[in-house]
Amino acid sequence: MTTPPAHDPSPAPTVLSIQSHVTVGAVGNSAAVFALQRMGVETWALPTVVLSNDNARPHVAGPSLSPAELRSIVDAMAGNDVLGRVDALLSGYLTGDTGPVILETAARLREESPALMYCCDPVMGDADKGFYVPPEVRRFFCEQAVKACDVLTPNLFELGALTGSRPVTLGEIVDAARSLVGRGPATVLVTSVACRDLPGDRMHMVAVRARRTLLVSTPLLDAVFDGSGDLTTAVFLANLLRGRDLAEALGRTAGSVHAVLSATARLGRQEPALVAAQDLLVNAPAARTWEV
Repeated sequence: MTTPPAHDPSPAPTVLSIQSHVTVGAVGNSAAVFALQRMGVETWALPTVVLSNDNARPHVAGPSLSPAELRSIVDAMAGNDVLGRVDALLSGYLTGDTGPVILETAARLREESPALMYCCDPVMGDADKGFYVPPEVRRFFCEQAVKACDVLTPNLFELGALTGSRPVTLGEIVDAARSLVGRGPATVLVTSVACRDLPGDRMHMVAVRARRTLLVSTPLLDAVFDGSGDLTTAVFLANLLRGRDLAEALGRTAGSVHAVLSATARLGRQEPALVAAQDLLVNAPAARTWEV
């Protein structure tokens, strides 16, 4: 009897994800880590805060990690000689004094791996809530993170905050995103797009590079979700790390996130039903994309 050859899978990319952790819910790392891992990406989670849940609930408690504590964890990783294994840095929700640690960590990772991808989700607020981070976090994203990252994933409200504008048409959204590309990131993904000249019964995302702009649309769901932006960024990053071009990465991201949120809505939940809908992260049909 012939023994079949052993399966030797290609090495999985590795992400260091620095953002919030919640015990109950699916925001920050509590959404990103599972999604990335289910999509075949090794993920190391470093929390900026450890909370009972997100701020949408009436009670929330938990500590923040200080810059010194975050640095000590990264120092230990360096001492264990594992920083060179990181292919991408993902940052999301930050506290007022942890922004510099993100930039320091990105620099240390790039010393080990010059091709490191830094994906920044500039978590600042949303149209229906306004800002929910202090001014120093907003300044960090606007003045420093934009120049340091390779991929930037603002929602429409955050795009306006980053550019000092209030874009209300697709052309204005593209112009604002392209102005950010001119300041640093190679790719800007604008999530949760709603504007005057796009259908209001669909949810849109726009991906912008220096010489390319793509639009994707999925049916609008009659529900409100917590953590959908964190999930979108993680899924988009996973697709990029798997070597997919911009159009395929955008289409797969929109298809997967829409499928997961549709399943979430059917279950009557507000937090993405990642465990129940996990196969949709990898098997959902890609949404169609258009050149703009």
